[in-house]
Amino acid sequence: MFQLKPGTLAMIIGSRTARGRVNVGKAVELFGLCLPGERFVNPVTGVITQLPLEASYPLWLVTGDVVAFDGREGYAFVRAEHLMPLDKPSVSQVDEKQAVR
Repeated sequence: MFQLKPGTLAMIIGSRTARGRVNVGKAVELFGLCLPGERFVNPVTGVITQLPLEASYPLWLVTGDVVAFDGREGYAFVRAEHLMPLDKPSVSQVDEKQAVR
């Protein structure tokens, strides 16, 4: 099974908000899974950012040709279920699947 992990590519396949729908269909690079209240350095702006404590679930910070909820370009926060991994499975993953058969 494919898993989301930092540094890999994914496609945004859904959004719960109208503002986020402009990103649907775009390929992005996964930067990191951010937990509510977590602080980190935004890789695009270089500014310390915090996912609000009021966020009810973790969100992936993604980078690419996307727009954030506040209109800033280059990054966005996306729910995991709205991301589809694009990276091909590694040779070891293919070998594991064949060994199971």
